[in-house]
Amino acid sequence: MSLFCVTFCSVFCASTHVAHNSRTAVSSLWVILFMLQYSSDVRSLTSDSYNLLTVHESVNIALDTPIITDSRGEYRIVKWLFNIDQVSRGETTLISQCSVSNLYQFLDLHFAWDGPMSLAIFVESINSLFIVITYLLGVQLCLPHTLSKVSIQLVMPLSSSLDCCTGLQNVSCGNFLNLFNKHRAALRNYDSIVDYPNNLLRNVATDAAISDYIFVVDIDMIPSSGLFSQFREFIGKQAADRKLAFVVPVFELHLRSEMPADRDALLQKWNNGMIQPFYREVCWKCQRYTDYDLWRNLTLKQMGQINVAYVVEWHDPWEPFYIVDQKAPKYDEKFKNYGFNRISQVRYISLVC
Repeated sequence: MSLFCVTFCSVFCASTHVAHNSRTAVSSLWVILFMLQYSSDVRSLTSDSYNLLTVHESVNIALDTPIITDSRGEYRIVKWLFNIDQVSRGETTLISQCSVSNLYQFLDLHFAWDGPMSLAIFVESINSLFIVITYLLGVQLCLPHTLSKVSIQLVMPLSSSLDCCTGLQNVSCGNFLNLFNKHRAALRNYDSIVDYPNNLLRNVATDAAISDYIFVVDIDMIPSSGLFSQFREFIGKQAADRKLAFVVPVFELHLRSEMPADRDALLQKWNNGMIQPFYREVCWKCQRYTDYDLWRNLTLKQMGQINVAYVVEWHDPWEPFYIVDQKAPKYDEKFKNYGFNRISQVRYISLVC
């Protein structure tokens, strides 16, 4: 029987939304301040900091590669080519996926994670492809070092045209964020006609990871400070053959609240009603087996370090977020759109481990 070990201490994630139907709501104050800090850095850059012709050439390289499709032959996969830094043994890749309308949250997630990241973006139309290309060109031009640890894959219906970029606008560091926000404001997260292949996106992003471990999260979640480095230190002391998934407790943060700096700050906000366990109001049966009450009342011996707090057996319909070996079973790609799509993978892990 597979066992899930729950990590604790300063290990937590805080979601920037407060309800299932508010994923496109205004970001929390902490995120806004964080983005303003980096936005000022963007405005201070110019196109001279990175060769614009070289950046545009990356579009041709990405789109002119031989066609790669998913196993069912429904989608084309385009790998955006960057010079990815090498990863070290025991590192964890943060895995995420999004639609074009939620791509704006990428920088928030990326700057909160110190390690490698793999992102799959669903591009449903030629208009969406133009918006994504414009955004990636801007990031590559104005924040080139941002993408040194990021692998990006575009997933689009096989019937979609790639003839979007012959008239690309000149991207500048002073306007690319505003230009992107203007275009994406007219988009909806899920199109009513085209199904959103979330599990395929998770698998595509996972396949691009080259680290020993993966941590699959939604694009609107922010990992706690130091999680990457602390888990790397922790896992380096564990036996290599242990088949465990390390569950990370997840919380919903009030939109007007600052991000808690550590576990003590999180508990204080929890006591004040500004933080609650993830999906407490939406689908508590999906998350309650993490046993948040037990986690809340833990007595910690060493602050600032990760350790195993307790062991939990999987129960239907638990959908925890967890760090696991990169070779873990993949997601069932037949599941699309919202609703109980991750459970197919966690259930399979509980059967085969």
